[in-house]
Amino acid sequence: MFKKGQVCTETDKGPFWFTLIAFVFGTAGTVLLFVLGGGDGLAVFAGILLGIVALSAGGVLFALVTDRAYIESGVLYMSYLFKKKSIPVEEIGKIALKDEVYYVYDKKGAVSGTINSKLTGIGDLIFALDKSGVNFA
Repeated sequence: MFKKGQVCTETDKGPFWFTLIAFVFGTAGTVLLFVLGGGDGLAVFAGILLGIVALSAGGVLFALVTDRAYIESGVLYMSYLFKKKSIPVEEIGKIALKDEVYYVYDKKGAVSGTINSKLTGIGDLIFALDKSGVNFA
């Protein structure tokens, strides 16, 4: 789901559909309660709570869709929310796993980006990087 390249991570279907359904029902419930509620105090309160659910689900949905890493034309791209970093595979110094996150370091030892280790397809990505000769610490 939402593949970008041949070797890439992708969004899991289960959490994606759960969050999408929560977003749709939260938005629909908020609109219906404010339109059909007629200003009733309980309807307004329930509408506000469903609005909070819809906003939270929208934020999580955006994070799920934008959290990915892929290799394209010899360059490793890592993106999460509004951060998008890239580094050529030849310039990767090492990759270290700390607290379920892969930290990608350049040859100078500076962190170039991070990759979530819980993503679907991370094994293929790590295998492709290992096959390219990247050092894992």
